[in-house]
Amino acid sequence: MESGNDVRERLIAAGIRELGEHGVAGFSLRRIAQACGVSCAAPYRHFRDKQALIDAVADAINRDWFERQSRALQAADGGVADQLRTVCKEYLRFLRDNPAFCALITQRDEDSGKWRLNRLFDRSSMTKRLIARYAQEYRMGAEEVYARVYAVRAMLYGAAMMNQYDDMRLTDASLAALERIIDAEIARRTPDESDPERGKEGLDSAGNL
Repeated sequence: MESGNDVRERLIAAGIRELGEHGVAGFSLRRIAQACGVSCAAPYRHFRDKQALIDAVADAINRDWFERQSRALQAADGGVADQLRTVCKEYLRFLRDNPAFCALITQRDEDSGKWRLNRLFDRSSMTKRLIARYAQEYRMGAEEVYARVYAVRAMLYGAAMMNQYDDMRLTDASLAALERIIDAEIARRTPDESDPERGKEGLDSAGNL
């Protein structure tokens, strides 16, 4: 007999497929239940409402991302700038491979009211820590860090929005073009070329938007 946890995991897996095919606006618990071969009431035994299942789907996809991020960082053999570029580029590939994630990060989190993309830049995230290290190593002030993070973040958000539509999917060519933008925005200079007086202010808020 299937356990309650097994049913819950199957509902989440079906929710990921549902999100990729229909987006947040078209997300249907009835269709998910049918895909899992359970009654229409079954999802409510595991999730309070539709939003609770969407949140569970978001958590599952985020776990996949953090695992993929860790593997990418292990393969990066350069300094902090190389690691930061690696994370941003891998994020784009993750968006390409996970259209359901694109639908999620362009939505606001119901509890926090923030864009779900913020999770990539949360204070507890690896990306946030890399940004702080990068700013310190390159002696960058808060304003410059803000501008560069804004540029990269706008690119990631735009890619996620566009990748939800068949005629604007991320391709190898578009990924290569976006990776050139990342290279241009991260580490335009070496630490030795930095002004030693810069970066003394504002590092605690580096990257906050």
